[in-house]
Amino acid sequence: MKKMKGLSMLLAAMLFVFVIAGCSGGGNGESGSNESNKAAQQEPAQETAKEPEKQEPAAEEKKIDLGGDTIKIGVWYDDADPRLLKEKGPADEEQIKLIDEVEKKYNTKIEFVKFGDYNKYVENFTTTSLSGEPFADIVLLELFWAFPTLANKDFIQPIDDKLDLNDPKYIDWMKKGGSFKGKQYGMTDSAPSPYGLFYNKTLVKKLGLEDPYELQQKGEWTWDKFRDFAKKATKDTNGDGKTDIFGIAGAYGKTNYFTEQMVYSNKGSVDKDAEGNIKFSLDGENAIEALQFVSDLYNKDKSIMQPVPEDASKEFVAGKGVMYGGFSWELGGLLDNMKNQELGYVFFPKGPKSDKYVSYTPFGNMFMVAKYSKHADVAAKIMDEISLHDTGRKLAQQSWESSYPNKESLDTRKQMSESIDYISYYAIPDGGKLFENVVKDITTGKISPSTAVDKVKPQFEANINKLLQDSK
Repeated sequence: MKKMKGLSMLLAAMLFVFVIAGCSGGGNGESGSNESNKAAQQEPAQETAKEPEKQEPAAEEKKIDLGGDTIKIGVWYDDADPRLLKEKGPADEEQIKLIDEVEKKYNTKIEFVKFGDYNKYVENFTTTSLSGEPFADIVLLELFWAFPTLANKDFIQPIDDKLDLNDPKYIDWMKKGGSFKGKQYGMTDSAPSPYGLFYNKTLVKKLGLEDPYELQQKGEWTWDKFRDFAKKATKDTNGDGKTDIFGIAGAYGKTNYFTEQMVYSNKGSVDKDAEGNIKFSLDGENAIEALQFVSDLYNKDKSIMQPVPEDASKEFVAGKGVMYGGFSWELGGLLDNMKNQELGYVFFPKGPKSDKYVSYTPFGNMFMVAKYSKHADVAAKIMDEISLHDTGRKLAQQSWESSYPNKESLDTRKQMSESIDYISYYAIPDGGKLFENVVKDITTGKISPSTAVDKVKPQFEANINKLLQDSK
């Protein structure tokens, strides 16, 4: 028995080596559509002497009694349990009601368990799972932790047979980001914080530029329009030969995150082929086109602030840039520091190969069922029944209405909640660093995109192969 436990610990340690740790952002989202169908006209039925057929009563839901056992939900942050919050909002109160109902229905107790060391969170999950008792029955996991490694290693359990995924209460983001190899693992009732472009509407008016939101609404917020806008917004205002205002102040995550958005907004990818298989793809036509576009913005137009600032949001606040790439959760801080300026928020422009606006993020986390949990069969239903779904999204929209500065930025935020997709290459060992090397080469290094990509391709492919081998 000791040997088996030792082997389990070793397997968990080996697995953890190949799991990439990062940071996450959270957000509220909404999805759903109503489709009306015309009722078919029918002739009135004739009366008959037949007795009506007896219909079988609907099958009752099987009652599950957990005998007072506790269902644990694992997270890495504080204040996950709404019942323990000192100040409770409407969403918290709603979830407390759902938790109470579930505890009575299943004769169980719900406990939120915090394992606060983010960088060792997965190691703790796998180690405790292999010991026979995972630290939680339901675990919050970053998608780049879960796929492919934890799914392929059977540490998490598919939930397709537990939930009716055709129910419109399940948002597209959950089904896109939370599925792997055709199976659903992730559960969430909201999309993560989208990544878009903040812009200084006051400066836009002063410079006589067309408002990006208006272009977006007309479907004309394209790379060409964006490039022209950024060039016109880049100004030497005092005639000293130095640029005082840049079209692009920079971005959260520096030029890396900015470049990711451009690659994916042109239907490019770093790690997926056309069929969605894990494969190095930064050398694809769409991706190379996007890298060239970023290179031109930086080296030819010089519309991206140079040198790239450590904190581009400060430069944006100071009025040194008209646009700034960032997550929606940054809005509050920007508003606090730009009280005399009006802000706007739009999608990144769509590339030549794209036909719609989409926000992309590598940071999405979802709740997943621990396969080694003794209550794995009922855990998904419990998590589903304490989730707010449509109610939570309506409450989120109400909060947006009071926080977004104008109807245009509010409209963009609502659109983003229904148009967000996942950047998955962070699961590849050193994937972020290798991509960063490419970005540095095509900007400050002034190296052509194809040459920059060729430099990292062997290491990228070796790391992808290692990931695939080690997750078998």
